[in-house]
Amino acid sequence: MLSKNHIVVIFILAIIFLSQTAGYALANSSSQLQPPFMMSEQEATLSGYVTDTLMNPLNGALVRVYFHGTYEENYSNSMGYYQVTHIPLCYCLKNATCSMPGYQPQWVLLSISENTTYDFILTSLNQTCYPVFNGTMGTGGWYISCVNVSFVINGDIDAVFYKVDGGLWTQYVESFKICESGLHAFYWYYVYQSNASETQSISLLIDRDYPELHLSSARISINRIKISAETTDDISGISRVEFVVDGVLWYVDYTLPYESVIDGIGIHHVKAVTFDNAGNSVNSTLITSLGYLNLSHNLLSFLFRYFFHQCIRPL
Repeated sequence: MLSKNHIVVIFILAIIFLSQTAGYALANSSSQLQPPFMMSEQEATLSGYVTDTLMNPLNGALVRVYFHGTYEENYSNSMGYYQVTHIPLCYCLKNATCSMPGYQPQWVLLSISENTTYDFILTSLNQTCYPVFNGTMGTGGWYISCVNVSFVINGDIDAVFYKVDGGLWTQYVESFKICESGLHAFYWYYVYQSNASETQSISLLIDRDYPELHLSSARISINRIKISAETTDDISGISRVEFVVDGVLWYVDYTLPYESVIDGIGIHHVKAVTFDNAGNSVNSTLITSLGYLNLSHNLLSFLFRYFFHQCIRPL
């Protein structure tokens, strides 16, 4: 017969076995009942090649796939191959586009699954016509020199016409220059097979004029002087005024009134440099005398005048 100790041991082992079996069944059932939203979203891909009509691979073509208010994109490589990833897998058509400068864009509606392939064939544009501007570039997109204008013309184009601002239309024959300062609107169109293209335009910024500057000073106290810079520019406008004291940048003012307070003792060389938004600049310099040196100078001048008048008084 089993002793009491044997019965206790058998009872404990039975409990351990039953608890492990129940835990496995619970874990197994919970994994089977996992709700759909806990599962990771599956993704689709779109890949293929981009070529021209002669089946030459196109490098750098942009392929985009639009979905749910956003998109994923990829560029074709030197072999013309592209691959767009991270596309949500859903039962809906997606707009896929392919574009590249100099070629007619293409778009298509696709039902994209895990590994969908599609090859784009782009047609080259027969006509290309656009102006090229050459000149000395300043800042903010402004040219600070005359601008030489020429046209790049490709395809069966018969004639090109242009005008500046409200001027007359002129047929383009050879390159020409625009030298007048100001904000210009440049227009052009071309004619091919007796058909006129739409009119296109671009802004042209030229500022060959220097700003104007007048420098003045006003004493605030014995050792403080306010330097004022009156500056204007009618073309691109004033960008900033830099105040330089004894060869060292002292202060930069970006807003009206353009002023700076100089303090200290002694004689100082103050220079103001004004810049317009195109990068043109002019400067002006004045000499200031601050502190007790200036007071002593005034006192000596007074004493000199006093004794001079005393000496020339008639006896």
